[in-house]
Amino acid sequence: MHRGFNARPDLSLPVDAQGGEKLASMERLYSILTDDAVERGLMRDDFYFLTDELLTSFKRMQGYDSTTYFPGSRIEQAYLILAEGEAGARRALAAANGIPMTDQPLLPGGLYLVVAGEGGETQKGIVIQTYMPRSKSSSV
Repeated sequence: MHRGFNARPDLSLPVDAQGGEKLASMERLYSILTDDAVERGLMRDDFYFLTDELLTSFKRMQGYDSTTYFPGSRIEQAYLILAEGEAGARRALAAANGIPMTDQPLLPGGLYLVVAGEGGETQKGIVIQTYMPRSKSSSV
C-alpha cells in the first residue's frame, strides 16, 4: 500500500495528487472487510473499531463536513466515504456547468436530479438515496 510515496503530503494539492493516499485501494479494502464481516456474522464495533477521528479525517479528505451522515457500521462508513467522489471536484464541475450541487453524499445507487424551472432555469437539486447499508453496527 505504501510503495511509491514516502513523504509528507502537500495539503495544498487535491487528495491523492501525489499518489500517496491510494484511495481506490483503501476503498476496496474497506468494502471487502465489510462484506467479510457481514458474511461471517462478525460485524461488531469491538472487532472492527474505527475512531471518530479517523472517520472525520476521511470525511475532510473527501471534502465533507465532519457531521455529514454516512450509514452503516464504522468500517462500512469508511468504505462509503472513500467511495464518494471528492466533493470539491464535484462542486467545481457542477458550478462550471451552472448546476447546483448538494453537500450530501451521493451513495452507491443514489441519484441526483436537477429540476428545471420555467424557461429552463435550474430550480433545485434533489438527492434520491437508494443505498441500503450492508451492515448494522453492533457493539458489545
